[in-house]
Amino acid sequence: MGKDRERIIAKMDRNYPAKKYKKGTPGQIRLSFEFTGGSTKFISISQALSAVNRRFHRQGAYYYVQSVEMYDSANSTVNLHVIPDTWVTRSAYRKAKALYDEMTLRAMETVTGDILPKYHDFKVYMSDAHRTNGTTNPSLHGISGAVSETSIVLLPEDSGYSQFVTADKNDGVAPADEFFAHMIGPTNPQPPGANVVSVGIIDSYAKTRSTVNAAVPNLQNVELSDPLLNLFDYSSEEVQNDVIDNLDTNGDEPPYDIDVYPGQDEDHMQHVVRLVTDDSVGRVAYGAGFCAPLGLICVDPIAGMEPTNEFRIVLNLAPGTYGSGVYAERMA
Repeated sequence: MGKDRERIIAKMDRNYPAKKYKKGTPGQIRLSFEFTGGSTKFISISQALSAVNRRFHRQGAYYYVQSVEMYDSANSTVNLHVIPDTWVTRSAYRKAKALYDEMTLRAMETVTGDILPKYHDFKVYMSDAHRTNGTTNPSLHGISGAVSETSIVLLPEDSGYSQFVTADKNDGVAPADEFFAHMIGPTNPQPPGANVVSVGIIDSYAKTRSTVNAAVPNLQNVELSDPLLNLFDYSSEEVQNDVIDNLDTNGDEPPYDIDVYPGQDEDHMQHVVRLVTDDSVGRVAYGAGFCAPLGLICVDPIAGMEPTNEFRIVLNLAPGTYGSGVYAERMA
């Protein structure tokens, strides 16, 4: 049946498109999340991509959302926030990751062989509220006659976040202390004297980094009556003296608060999208794209939403070459 087999196979393959699919291993980059009630929730793009596509995606990257959609049968308003996309965020994250990696390497030096887990990753929370409230996992959907069709939440086998282990016991009692880490907001609780539950990465960076020396140069000792200084003093308004005086009083301090780092406070999230559903828009809202450092997003409904209200957030990620076909750039 050799020739007949080849002929039958060729016949079965007829009438397909001439061009083969060249995306590589396909991946789902449209992510759907189901929410209930008006409390604050959190999304991790890397965790959602891993769950939907059965493929490991690291958290430590800038993920890009092309557009966002919201579906709700009620009148609702939801704000989306991300970690500020600044040099402070990147530097603080890099420092924390370097310390975590060093901690891991030092511990592994005490054993024989490579015991690093296959899916080892440095994973941090967006805020301490994220640690408390947890991460919303993505959903797939089924058929239903109801307005809101059935949905199945895809749960990871292991979604644990990284823990630091320190020999510096805050309470002075063994064993060594362990704590999580979050990007936005202060360390909880504030040391010393208490066991840290979660360290604020940007807060820690701000408190351990030397900063600019304000008020330099300092011209307060300049003698405005000096003959050479007044060499071109041909104006009755003494223009040169006014210029020097302005140099002495303006521009000595930086154009920002040297004591505040964006992300150090729990309210330092960057607002990126507001989604509003009502009758005029058919209960569907659309938002523009944005960059999500670490792929972490805070979903914050406006106060007053009914606790039984159900709504859906859909993220359309930018296509690229990382993982399941998304565009991402590494942070460290």
